[in-house]
Amino acid sequence: MLFEFRCKKCSEVTEAIVKSEIKEIECSKCGDKAKKVISAPHFHIHGFSAANGYSNKKEVKSKKD
Repeated sequence: MLFEFRCKKCSEVTEAIVKSEIKEIECSKCGDKAKKVISAPHFHIHGFSAANGYSNKKEVKSKKD
């Protein structure tokens, strides 16, 4: 999973893909310990808006025999 880490020494914020149980990584800037921080998730739900009635409706045509 993708997490953000903040260095104790230089306050550099780094993103890293690590297992959820990892609490600290090495700071890429100064080499000191960087702790995991809680941040807002970064994702977008496609097809969900008031403009289209809160759904991604598509017209379904039935097949004729």
